[in-house]
Amino acid sequence: MKKVLYKMELVSSEEIKRDSFDFFLLAGGSDFRAYQIMRLMKTENVSINKILLFDFLERVHDIDKNDPYYEYQEVGFKNIFPIQCSIKATNSCLQNLIPLESELLAAQKVALDISCFTKPFFFYLIKLFKERFKVKELTIFYTEPQSYLFPRGIFSSYRSSIGPITILEIPGFSGFETRGGKRVLVILLGFDGDLSKEIYEDISPSETLVVNGFPSYTPKFKDISLIANEKLTSDKDVEIAFSRANNPFEAFNLLEYIKKRNGNAFINIAPLGTKPMALGACLFALYHPDVRVVYPLPETYEKVTTNRCWNSWRYLIPLNVT
Repeated sequence: MKKVLYKMELVSSEEIKRDSFDFFLLAGGSDFRAYQIMRLMKTENVSINKILLFDFLERVHDIDKNDPYYEYQEVGFKNIFPIQCSIKATNSCLQNLIPLESELLAAQKVALDISCFTKPFFFYLIKLFKERFKVKELTIFYTEPQSYLFPRGIFSSYRSSIGPITILEIPGFSGFETRGGKRVLVILLGFDGDLSKEIYEDISPSETLVVNGFPSYTPKFKDISLIANEKLTSDKDVEIAFSRANNPFEAFNLLEYIKKRNGNAFINIAPLGTKPMALGACLFALYHPDVRVVYPLPETYEKVTTNRCWNSWRYLIPLNVT
C-alpha cells in the first residue's frame, strides 16, 4: 500500500476562519455538541455553498419545536438543506442526495461533522463519498463531550440505546469469510458493557481482542470503560490493547498490526468506542474490504447522551489514493 500522510489538529477560530467548503454535512441532534462546529463556522464567517443537515425521523419523533434539536435554525446560516433519513436504514438518505449528485461529483472540498451521527451512518456516508461521489479527501470534524450522562449516577448505568439489540453487518462492510478459517473479533470498547458481551456471544470468535481508549478524553473515562465491560475484560482469554481515544490514525495502525499478526484470519470489528476510534476502523475497513464491521442495532436510541462540549478536532482524510 502506498504511504499516506494524515493530518489531525485541534479546531481553533484562527484556523477555521481560513476554511471554505462546497458541502458541510452534519447530523441533527439534541446534544449541545451537535452544532458546535456549525456555530464556530458562523462566528468566523466560513464560506459554505450548501449545508446538508441529516434530519433523522427517530430523533424528531415526539419532540416539540423548542427542543435543542432545532437550534440549527437559530445559528444563522440560510443555506441549510435538510436530508430526511432514518437511523435504522443507513441508505435512507441516498434518494435525497441523488438530486445533488452532479454538484457532489464536482465538489472539491467536503466536510463531515461526525459528532452526532450514529457510527453505521457515518461509515455509510464515508464509503458513499469515496465510491459514488469520488471525493478525494474529506475534512472530518468531531467535538468531544465534556461528560456522558449516567442516569443513576453510577458507571454501569450508561445506555446509548433502548430496547432489544440486533447484531448486524454495517452495509458495505461485509468482508469475505473463508470456510473454516480462524475468526478474530476486535471490539473497540465503549461504556455500554452489555453491547460488547452480546457481540462476543453472537460472533463466537476463535480469538477476541478488546481496545480501550487510552489516553481518554479525561482520565476517568478509561476506567469507566473497563469497569462497564468487566464481564468481557475479566476473561483470561481476551486480550486488551489500547489506542488514543481521539486519534483515528492510531486506531488504524493498531488494526493494521492485528491483521498482520493474524495472517489470513477473518477479522470482525465492532466499533463501540469513541467516534474517532470508529473513524479509524472505518478507514481501515475501506482499505481492507475483506474485513467485516458489525454493530448492535437497538430498537431506538437515547435522544441525549452527553453534556456540553470539550475539544473539537479536525481530521484530513484522503479517500482515493492512487
